[in-house]
Amino acid sequence: MRSLRERNRLNAMRTTQRAALDLFEADGFDAVTVAAIADAVGMAASTIYRHFDTKEAIILWDEHDEDLDHAFLAAFSNHPPLQALRWVFVDELGPRYDDDLEFQLRRVTYIYATEAVHLAAGEATYRDTADLAEALEQVLSKKNRSAAPILAGAAMAALDAAFDRWQHTGGATSLGVLIGEAFDVLVGLDELR
Repeated sequence: MRSLRERNRLNAMRTTQRAALDLFEADGFDAVTVAAIADAVGMAASTIYRHFDTKEAIILWDEHDEDLDHAFLAAFSNHPPLQALRWVFVDELGPRYDDDLEFQLRRVTYIYATEAVHLAAGEATYRDTADLAEALEQVLSKKNRSAAPILAGAAMAALDAAFDRWQHTGGATSLGVLIGEAFDVLVGLDELR
């Protein structure tokens, strides 16, 4: 369970992210300053920078990342790596987006539509892939550790394809279903002709 301080920090970050998205959609990403966001939420700009290192990070931040890290650790100890990745992304991540569908769809659509944010998302995905590969190296046997970056990259590509499809279709299909379908394609790649 999170401490009161941690809950307050998360609430402040949620409030900031939602206000920033409203401002970005209304005025454009480049036109909105962190100071303007700070004014909108009644917070010091330095506090926003303490929570989010960059303006792009305000939109990219996903409050579920820490919970997913814990889910990965549990899943890796109970399932083969690809199944563990699929389970976490489908059963843990997917429903969290469904629970806050309108906002998350706006946020993800904005990420894909805004060049500066989309570029920052690509850099974040690169870092996340490296972190995931490092975690996989800890659970793979010594002879299979070299597969960790390939598995991590493939899983992140499947996740990105699902997110892209989800935002292109306006969330018509549950994100979890689309992630599951992307992983099914990944598993079936050796059967393609």
